[in-house]
This record gives sequence, structure tokens and C-alpha cells, in this order.
Amino acid sequence: MAEAQKSTNGWLLFALALAPWVLYGVAAGGNHWAAATIGGAFLCLIYLATLARRTTVKLMDWTTLAYFVAAAIVKVGLRSAAFSIYHVVVIWSFFALAAWGSIALGRPFTLAYAREQSPPEFWDNPLFHRINWILAFFWAGLFTVNVGFAAIGAALGGNFGKLVPGFLIPTALLIFGFAFSKRFPERYMARVQIAPDGTISRVRTA
Repeated sequence: MAEAQKSTNGWLLFALALAPWVLYGVAAGGNHWAAATIGGAFLCLIYLATLARRTTVKLMDWTTLAYFVAAAIVKVGLRSAAFSIYHVVVIWSFFALAAWGSIALGRPFTLAYAREQSPPEFWDNPLFHRINWILAFFWAGLFTVNVGFAAIGAALGGNFGKLVPGFLIPTALLIFGFAFSKRFPERYMARVQIAPDGTISRVRTA
């Protein structure tokens, strides 16, 4: 019963996290920028409020809200014409800057997610921190690459530019990123060992 409730809550949070972006994509595609940005911000606030009751609100959640608020100010408030062309570039730039910023501050954003999946006694383990540094650099790199593809899509313009480099390739990379993050920790831990002094070394295989 508890497991079923946990699964239901997980799907609810996933749906709430996705809702702002679904509204944004549909409304922006129809050139309804007030609905896309202000509506997206409103749905994002509902998601964050729901999330806060169950767990911690993380950096990427705040980054999502920051984007919608900034987009509303620039597109609706300032009526920027260029924003319609480069908004996908701006989206990925927000996430890239957030990821690189967490690395620069010495607190990789992936730690918050990993601590929800690992027992507290493992949080100070050198291997735990090594894995999170690798994953943080991986995601920061992926977001940065998607900035590049979004820029290519904006430069090409037209349906092809919006669909292929602007949407399909970044989305495919995002899906790959989630799959990689799910499998990498276990595979990495199987390939390394920790010495008594905390040194991490690769296990030699025949």
C-alpha cells in the first residue's frame, strides 16, 4: 500500500513538473506568449508548492521558475521581438549556467538528488562525492551542448530549425542524460575501490 502511494505521488510530481513546459510549448507555438510565460510560471509555482510538502525544492526547480519569470518580463513586459527567436537558447542557457554555477561554488547540484536516493551514512563517502562531481560535469556539458543546438536551430529558422536542432536533438540528449544518470553510479561503483586513506582507484579486470 505504501509502495503504491509512493508511486502515485511520483507520477503526480512528474505530471506537475511537466505541465508548465507542455503549456509553454503549446502556447508559444501559437504565439500566445502571455499564456506561455505567465501561465507557465503559475503552474511552476503549483509544482514547487506541492514539491515542498514532500521533499526539498532543488536548484533546477528554482531555475525553471526563474526562466518563466524572466521570460514573462522580457517577452510580455518589455515586448522583445528577439525573444521569440532565441527563447530555446535562453532556456538551455539558464540550466547550463545553473549547473556550472553549482560546480563553481563547490556544491554540484546533483548532490540534492543523490541524497534522496542514498542513506545518510553514505553522504560523506569519497565515492559518493566523486560520482556526483562526474554527474554534475556531465549535465553541465549536456546543457551547454543543447545551448549550441538551440542556437543552430534559431540560426536556421523555419520548421526544420525549430524541430530538429531546436527540439528533437536536445530532447533526445535529455532522455539519454536521464538514462545515463540512472545507470552510471552503480556501474562506476563496480569498477572502482576505496583505499583506507580515502583514495579511489580503478579495479583491474582480467
